Amino acid sequence: MATKKHYFGLLVGLGLLAMSCTEKITLDLPEGRKVPVVEGSLTNEFKRHEVILSYSSEMYNTEGAEMISGAEVYVVGGGDTIWYYEQEDNPGHYLTDSVAGKKNRRYHLEVNVENNTLFSKPIYMYADTKMSNNASGIDSLGLLPLRNKQGIPFVNDSAAVCLCPYFQALSDKDIVYNVELYLNGKLFKNRPSKLFNLFSMRGYAGYYFNGPEMLHNNVEIPVGIMNKSYLRNGDVIKVRLYSISEDYMYFLMGQKLAIGVNPAMGAYPAVFSNLFSNCNAIGWFNATSVIEGESVYYESMFEQ
Repeated sequence: MATKKHYFGLLVGLGLLAMSCTEKITLDLPEGRKVPVVEGSLTNEFKRHEVILSYSSEMYNTEGAEMISGAEVYVVGGGDTIWYYEQEDNPGHYLTDSVAGKKNRRYHLEVNVENNTLFSKPIYMYADTKMSNNASGIDSLGLLPLRNKQGIPFVNDSAAVCLCPYFQALSDKDIVYNVELYLNGKLFKNRPSKLFNLFSMRGYAGYYFNGPEMLHNNVEIPVGIMNKSYLRNGDVIKVRLYSISEDYMYFLMGQKLAIGVNPAMGAYPAVFSNLFSNCNAIGWFNATSVIEGESVYYESMFEQ
């Protein structure tokens, strides 16, 4: 009994001591190595595509990343060379002219930085990737009530709008879709929609997606979900399905899992990269094909 009283008194004393400490303590955290970071893409859409070049920065850096200017950036594929030009009003951001990549074609990215703040020698980076295949398009987009009796986390069943596309899926069971939702032309982000960021076609390959032969218990499969509280009559809802490689899927998953990495450890989070360089560059250059479908929301669709 005396021992228990001793420990209780010690705990109380430590608690009072902790509460009495109000002096701020500044930790001298070691800085990590600065390396180039590449974020880039090419799609099958006829538009201007972008590559962003920067240097890595500390987690608590409030000034933003240092951008990499003056680089030579281009992509070679199928005998064509596609140049990315730095924007005068946006350093470190490189855009192509309007051009469209081709599905199933392999592309090779080259980045050369003659003058840089890391080394006295030029920085050289490259990546090889194949543009993924995709369905020919989305025929229509259904806006339906949530019919999953088990429910979806963070979603009020009576207030959910499920986004269910209809299209002929490819027979490739390894296709993964990176899903983007748009509301009136702007990218839509809320907690439930993030559940569907990555959607595997395993189990649905070869079917007419959400067609009669695929449906189970007459329940359509959503690739996204919105809450009615965000919607008004006449709103235009769009779904974009980016067909991505399995490696790129792991890269995206690694980024999510890397949130909260302790900066005091002095190491980079274990995320994938498809970049090769002479200075340990990180990031990803992605070539992907995209299909999209849209529909107009009316409250009357859900009246019983």
